[in-house]
Amino acid sequence: MKSLQKAAAFLVMIGLERGRSVLDLMDSDEIKTVVDAIGKLPALTPEMQQLVWREFAALGYKEDMNPSDTLNAIRGLFNGSKISERAAAGWFQK
Repeated sequence: MKSLQKAAAFLVMIGLERGRSVLDLMDSDEIKTVVDAIGKLPALTPEMQQLVWREFAALGYKEDMNPSDTLNAIRGLFNGSKISERAAAGWFQK
């Protein structure tokens, strides 16, 4: 999975309320990029979900994080940068 797919999957996996609170902190370009990626996600198999959870745990994500820290963990997939079209094109693929 590319970084953008992982970020999109993660936002889906943390649920509507928590995901929305993170999206509220993104700028409009990030929101568009992520929402487009969510719409293109395949069905998330248990294996894919485990991969995403492991990646975010490695980035320091904890379930009790506030939305701002959660967004910082997501941006960790992009070397701390904002989620962008450039990142969506795979420049930061892990």
